[in-house]
Amino acid sequence: MTPPTRQTSADGFELQLAVNHLGPFALTARLLPLLRAANARVTMQASVAADSNAVHWHDLQWERSYDAMKAYSSSKIAGALFALELDRRSRAGGWGITSNVAHPGIAATNLLASHPELGRSGDTLSVRVIRRLAASRLPLAQSAAEGALPALHAATSPSARGGALYGPSGFRHLTGAPAEQRPYEQIISAQDAQRLWRISEELTAVAWPR
Repeated sequence: MTPPTRQTSADGFELQLAVNHLGPFALTARLLPLLRAANARVTMQASVAADSNAVHWHDLQWERSYDAMKAYSSSKIAGALFALELDRRSRAGGWGITSNVAHPGIAATNLLASHPELGRSGDTLSVRVIRRLAASRLPLAQSAAEGALPALHAATSPSARGGALYGPSGFRHLTGAPAEQRPYEQIISAQDAQRLWRISEELTAVAWPR
């Protein structure tokens, strides 16, 4: 999350886009026969950051300029668009797969901690604040274990639906027990999802059924 300078994956993609969208997109396509045979559920991990900014359509790889947080938001929106489009395509094509999205609220993980290999020599101010808030039990941040619960619910609960977004149920969906919530405006456009799907197939050289 948010390397201070633009980083790329081994195959040359902007790192956050590769990790948060292109990798899962390609992996799910490769696993599609197994997923269909099992009537499986696919859950993508989004972020509260998907509720701000937008997909960086004019420079998806952030080659002309780089903003770490906007690149992170763009990649998380992309992952969520993929998940909801996967559910639509499954229903239309009779694939038998359900696909949904989850986010952890604000959780004290190591995403914003020191990562010298990414050019971050020390913990960010943000992660230090999040850790203090999580320890205080104020309804503004929670532990990593608590943050994992929405994804666990979305992936395993019999009541979790395809095409839905799950996150914490507390104040501004930052903390609390997992629950379904209204999808962010940035992730609901089927047109944007289809556009992204075409671009993702081209970038990954992975073809999905038509």
